[in-house]
Order: sequence, then structure tokens, then C-alpha cells
Amino acid sequence: MSSATASGPLWYQDRGDALFALLKYTTIMFFTVMVLVPLISVVVVSFWSPPEFFGAGPHIIPQEPTLDAWVTAFTGFQDNLINSALIATGTTALALLICIPGAYVFGRQEFPGKEWGFRVIMVALLFPYILLIIPLTDTWYGLGLFNTIPGVILAYQVFVTPFAIWILRDFFEGLPANLEEAAQVFGCSQWQAFYKVILPLSLPAVMATGFLAFLVGWNDFLFSNMLTTGTGPRPAVVTLYLQTVGGESRYWGLVMAQALIVGTPPTVLYMIARRHLTQSFAV
Repeated sequence: MSSATASGPLWYQDRGDALFALLKYTTIMFFTVMVLVPLISVVVVSFWSPPEFFGAGPHIIPQEPTLDAWVTAFTGFQDNLINSALIATGTTALALLICIPGAYVFGRQEFPGKEWGFRVIMVALLFPYILLIIPLTDTWYGLGLFNTIPGVILAYQVFVTPFAIWILRDFFEGLPANLEEAAQVFGCSQWQAFYKVILPLSLPAVMATGFLAFLVGWNDFLFSNMLTTGTGPRPAVVTLYLQTVGGESRYWGLVMAQALIVGTPPTVLYMIARRHLTQSFAV
């Protein structure tokens, strides 16, 4: 009797653990398949020869593997990739230049209207950015910024700056209080306390914010499509889109190769910044 009583709860516990493990691994397997199957398809198709798209029937392994799509993608895509790199790097640098001191002030300094000022900045996150396209394009025409890389970089600050200040401000607030005063005891000025103590401690948040800003500058389609033309600094993501919708015939191997090339820099950056991203969003 005592043995049955003792084994009952244990049996239920083992069954519950087994069910939880089954659900966990099923979920992991489901999302892994969702991610890997399209990715593997893209990689495989990029090595197909053009005749395989129309007459070879359904298959996975390339029957006549070729690098033609990759060579064509690299040679014909270079200018667009350079434009994307300049826009993404400029967007990141300008965002950090603006947002690090701004977030520091909102996070660790006291001044009248601090909370209201922060809320006003956050309001920009509440509206769809497509509302800004027409007035922004008209303004950029007037200022001579339309169809220029600086114009696109400045336009991205409209929505990069609010979330960057949000992330960095929360991180600055989470640092121990009186760090600046402790640094000043050892002879640092307030500015030296900021860049010698606060800024190194905030490196994970700065890396995370820079990574997100780079993603916006590299991947955004709406602003880069509306603020550039075919004769200007058109970034890679717009060219990739036009490759998929323009013309009557499409070389899908080329499209897949271009898609993989466009996706590689953010992936590499993520692998580099992954540890810092985890630390930043764990605070």
C-alpha cells in the first residue's frame, strides 16, 4: 500500500517530464525544419544551371552544378553591396554618435522635463513609418539629399534613434549608482568618468544597439527604395527585390545567390556580437 502510494506521484512526475521533453524537442524540431528547409533550398537552387529550372523535374541535388549564378551575382552586385555597406555603416555610426550621449543624459542625469522629453522621443515608435515617406521625400528634394547616401543615412535616424536611446537608457540606468562620483574621487572629470568608466561598462549595450542599427541600414527596403533611384546609390536589397519582380524571365539561381550574399554580412555580425547581445538584453 505504501509502495503504491509512493510510486503514484513519482509515476505522474516521470510521465509529466517525458511529456514536457516530447513537447520541447518537437517544438525545437519544428522550428529547426522551418528555418533549415527554406535555407537549404536557397543554397541548393543557387547552384542549379538554368535548364534545370524548366526541364529537369522536381529534384534537390543539382544535376549540373555551376557557379555561374554566384559569379554573376558578385560581379553585377558589387556597387549595390558597397552602397548598402556605406548606408548601414553610416547609419550605425551616426546613431551611436547621437544616442550614446543622449541616452546617458536620460539614464543618469537629472534635469527638468526629463521624463516628458523621453516620452516625446518614444512617440516616434508608435506610428507606421510609411506616414513619413511623402513629407520626407519632399523635404529631401528641397535640401538636395534625395538620391544620396547621406540622405538615406539621415532618414534612418528617424526610427533608429528612438529605439537606440530606449535600449541604451535602460542599460545606463541599470549600472550601479555613484560610479561617476567614485571615478571623480580618483581625479577624473565628469567627462573622463563617462568615457573611462561608464562607456566601457556599457559596451554590450552599445554593440547590441549598433548591430540593430546596422540591420536597419542594411535590410530596410521602404526608405531606401523611396529615397533612391536607379541612377543613384541604390542599395542591394532594393536591387534584389527588382530582380524578383522585374522582367518576364528570372534566373532563380542568380536571385538565390544574391539573397545569400545580402544575408551574409548581418549573419557574420550576429555571430560576432551574439555574446554582447545576450548580455545587453539580459539586463
